Amino acid sequence: MLAMGKRKNKEGSDNETSVAESDSPVSLEESSSSDEDRRQTRQSTRDVTRATNQVLYMRERGALSPRKNLNNKRKFSESSSSDTDAEGDIRARKRPRKLSINQNFRMPKSGSKSDTGEGSSKENESEEAATPAAKNVEDGGKKRLSKINAEKQMHKDGVELKCPVPGCDSLGHFTGEFSKHRTIWGCPLYHNMTAQDCTAATEKIAKEEEKNGRKSLRQASPDRIKQQKRYNAKELRRQRRELLPEQIERNRQHREEFHKSREPLLDGLTSQYDLDLFRKAQMRAAEDMERSFEGRNVDGGVKKIELGRFEMDTWYSSPYPEEYSRLPKLYICEFCLKYAKSVTILRRHMAKCIWRHPPGDEIYRKENISVFEVDGKKNKIYCQNLCLLAKLFLDHKTLYYDVEPFLFYIMTENNTTGCHVVGYFSKEKNSFLNYNVSCILTLPQYMRKGYGKMIIDFSYLLSKTEEKVGSPEKPLSDLGLISYRSYWKGVLLKYLSTFDSSEISIKDISQETAINPYDIVSTLQSMSMLKYWKGKHLVLKRQDLIDEFLAKQSAKKNHKTIDPKCLKWTPPAPETS
Repeated sequence: MLAMGKRKNKEGSDNETSVAESDSPVSLEESSSSDEDRRQTRQSTRDVTRATNQVLYMRERGALSPRKNLNNKRKFSESSSSDTDAEGDIRARKRPRKLSINQNFRMPKSGSKSDTGEGSSKENESEEAATPAAKNVEDGGKKRLSKINAEKQMHKDGVELKCPVPGCDSLGHFTGEFSKHRTIWGCPLYHNMTAQDCTAATEKIAKEEEKNGRKSLRQASPDRIKQQKRYNAKELRRQRRELLPEQIERNRQHREEFHKSREPLLDGLTSQYDLDLFRKAQMRAAEDMERSFEGRNVDGGVKKIELGRFEMDTWYSSPYPEEYSRLPKLYICEFCLKYAKSVTILRRHMAKCIWRHPPGDEIYRKENISVFEVDGKKNKIYCQNLCLLAKLFLDHKTLYYDVEPFLFYIMTENNTTGCHVVGYFSKEKNSFLNYNVSCILTLPQYMRKGYGKMIIDFSYLLSKTEEKVGSPEKPLSDLGLISYRSYWKGVLLKYLSTFDSSEISIKDISQETAINPYDIVSTLQSMSMLKYWKGKHLVLKRQDLIDEFLAKQSAKKNHKTIDPKCLKWTPPAPETS
């Protein structure tokens, strides 16, 4: 009712203005004629829109042929006026967006004004120019997406990809080293050979290389050998013969029969020496392509990384950029942690990389073990690369790029070439729950060597220096829980082995070791050393567990520990937001 009231008021105001201006002789006639023209314009605009929608709808359904489109264009051009042309231009520019939003548009039935051919020629021309290009782009994207999805589905279902050459059963390989092939480059049929011919050719090449590789007692000089090879190559190339008419006719028939599904016949095109060189190069390229195809990652995510002198299989996926995450193997600089696509790029980077240790301050050093404190705000790129590397081996890690509120403590093993990353842990600069560890990782090549407990012990050493009680951020991963339970168990058994009093307090143990009381209680319960008897909680001092722990400690050789005297660190001042 409110909208209707506004419309009446508007009409009343129009009437008032027309009466007020009736002193002029033609004002009323001009207003009535302008209203009539406005109504006619609106009606013609509606007709143009309906006709255009009808044409687009029929074109999408394939009902209009190019000849019919041309006839409709002529009808539209004959019946259109200059006003509807301008209006049609505006509609044509707006139309693609409307079509992309409204996919379920219902067209009017035949018999409406759209069948009379009223519309705009410019609109049709612009639509015909815009629609095929957009349609081709959309079709190309859909084809690529469907191809990728089909390949992923086949990979998941265990379906083997087959050779695309017509008539090929995917058996054998051009190099003779594989039982099957997936590409035309490894297809014997594409190279106009059989699997037996490829195997025989490979054996022949291997025998020749073995024969040439044998060294005689009287070996000629390298320059003499090169000169002899050049002379032999020239002599062999002189033996080339011209193509006979029968060979030319056979090549033509072969090309007409198979077109591009087979390799052209190469016999007689060049000397046998050059043809053998070309075949060897083809075999080497086909072998490399087949091996790269076997290692290709269809599901996404890096499967292997090369870090320094170590090559490791990854456990989980990491959100590297898309062009890197599709690679089966990633190459990472062990000092600045930058990642590369190939070993050549990494080698060029290492020649220019001036880093030999993590950025930041070295706060601990004993023998060949150092710990560096890195601020995520000052060294953002390095910390992001470290988090991306850690995600490859951690399942529950969610921090990748927002590293500014964290401090990273990186443990390294030092030698003459530099400081090599062993592991690290991160902690919040301002933790309201007194977490001393947010994320912790020991790289796989250094696992089961005592470095994990050293990193945990160092985190608690920092808590003792800050005079706080710390705890790792929950929930812990499976390996993290095992490592922390082992560390807490060792600390508690060592503490109880030197404790002589009959009464003990969980709070005193917590203040002495900087371990959270809840972690102490859970560890004692796991060792069956905490009992509830007559309304009191009792800690049972199990001497068998203590003796077993002390025996293991004494039997260990080269036991790695953290020396508090080697720590040169002052707790950072809390940041104020």
